[in-house]
Amino acid sequence: MKKHPLLPIGLPAAFSAAALATASAVAAPLSTGAFLETESAAEVSLRATVLPQAGDSEFGDPVTVNGVRISDLAIKRYLVYGPGRNALDARKLQILMDHERKLRRTEVREQILDKGEDLDDAALEAAVDARMKDFDYDPGAVTRRLEKEKASFTERYPSLSYETELRRAYRSGDWYRDQVRQTTEFDQLFFPGHPDTWPALSIEAINLGSPQVDLIADYQKEYERRLQVSIETGEPIVPEQEMMMQILRDFVMSALWSLAEVKTGSDGIPENLVMIIDGGDWTAEIETDDVYGEMKEYFSVQDIEDAKLALALMEAARQKLTAADVLIDIDEFRVTVDNQREAMAPSMFNFDFMALQGHGFPSPEAYEEHFHLVESYKALHEDIFQDQPEGGLHPKLQEHLPIANGIMGLAKCHADTLLVSAFDFLNYDWKEDGWQAAYDRALKIRSQIDAQLAKAAENEKARALAAQTGQPFASDLMPFDRWWTDFLRQNSDFWDPPLPAVGKGPPEFGLKNYGAFRDQAMTRNDMKRAIGESEYEHYLSDFAVVDTMFFDMEPGTVAGPFRGPQGYYIIYLKARSAPTNPLNLQTENHKAMLREDWLRKSFQAYCHEALGAAELTGL
Repeated sequence: MKKHPLLPIGLPAAFSAAALATASAVAAPLSTGAFLETESAAEVSLRATVLPQAGDSEFGDPVTVNGVRISDLAIKRYLVYGPGRNALDARKLQILMDHERKLRRTEVREQILDKGEDLDDAALEAAVDARMKDFDYDPGAVTRRLEKEKASFTERYPSLSYETELRRAYRSGDWYRDQVRQTTEFDQLFFPGHPDTWPALSIEAINLGSPQVDLIADYQKEYERRLQVSIETGEPIVPEQEMMMQILRDFVMSALWSLAEVKTGSDGIPENLVMIIDGGDWTAEIETDDVYGEMKEYFSVQDIEDAKLALALMEAARQKLTAADVLIDIDEFRVTVDNQREAMAPSMFNFDFMALQGHGFPSPEAYEEHFHLVESYKALHEDIFQDQPEGGLHPKLQEHLPIANGIMGLAKCHADTLLVSAFDFLNYDWKEDGWQAAYDRALKIRSQIDAQLAKAAENEKARALAAQTGQPFASDLMPFDRWWTDFLRQNSDFWDPPLPAVGKGPPEFGLKNYGAFRDQAMTRNDMKRAIGESEYEHYLSDFAVVDTMFFDMEPGTVAGPFRGPQGYYIIYLKARSAPTNPLNLQTENHKAMLREDWLRKSFQAYCHEALGAAELTGL
């Protein structure tokens, strides 16, 4: 879950993607992945001969690649692992919490029995119920917190919709409210009142996680202070500071994850399941149809189309790699991934971080499947990954070197981007018929730009002629850069939130500024993020607006419209500078970076060529 720049500081981190990723990295038995089940040739042949009839899919015409069906379950699971991830992780955590509550109830029952009290079954259960109330959260506390946050937001941003901003930050206001409820339940289950009443799991997890600092003693001191204030004022005890609570939650969640093995699609579980949680003496399964049914109203048509395209691209590449007899055995590949995860776990740039933040994939599972195919694709280009005679570069790497230097050598572009959007940023939803309307409007806008460029060209000719003949020259034509600045503000759909009515405003660093951004030269990675692209988006479309700026356009020119993630983009490239830190090919690390970047771009083209040559339905 990302932190929304507009919402009040009091909004909880709940159980954020970052916290869960950290917990997963600490818990060695955990492994996540996706859709990497292997099938025999006979199984593939059987699927190819039993084709679905038109309309035999919840998602329109069934998607088939050379007769192989992309099942509805595969599409659903892709969506649940991707845009539905926050809700899936919340459900996973709830299962572990419910199991812990069950264990807690057993412990309480045994404690009562050990006292030797003569109770019948009904009286015993009543006594257990009474003790377990200590671990029940107060629904009123959830309501008070939500009301306070909404009031604070409305005061700061009276022109914005609170529900819309919750969707922008958390995809669903319902999901957010449920995570606030779950956060409150978690805190009461593992940190109920005074630390003397905390369960052993909490004490052990915190002491193990923070051996140098006694966080429990710090919490106890602050709790006693808050309790005294509550007694004096008659008001409910105020919660502990969110930063401290998130630290404590992370430690306890790490301990919880270590007690169970979590399996997802990449571990070979069947498509009708998205997750299996194995606690050794207990097992819980999360069914694909069940969890998708809860989430489906929060997935957009674009989410579904992207999922279908991604799965079709990978299916086409898988078939082609299988035909070339280079597809890596899935068990062998999982060993490779496990080793990489283990090596990267101590760093904040762990495997999941690279999948989600580095490459922009919707889920670690999707990235693992992609990674499996990329690693298999390497076998078709072994010569690229071997040193050449006398240390020279392979011709394909030599050809790719200027691009790699532009990306990794910190070349910069100063460019403005005029976005004609298919997406309604203010209301955070796709526009009805948005893509076609955006395309039509983009063409009209480009014609206006061309007309102005033509006027500027004619004006320059007249100026040059006047200079040659010694005649005076006067023009009332506005300089193009000044005209462009006004035109960009009038026509670009990039959206920035309003300044708050009260309190400190958000940082200016990430503002879109109509597509002028920081109005200065930016590296490719910074520009890519600014215009809303990612390596995953590039993979889906086999096109990158940002690369057009850096490698195709000439400074001082306008290009586009180009289709991108949110609409159509028209680029005015003002200036471009050479790499300031080019790759040093005398070092093995830099040569490896060059090879990996070539491999990524080459494999992207390979997937699209495979899909383009395939017999397709449903896309």
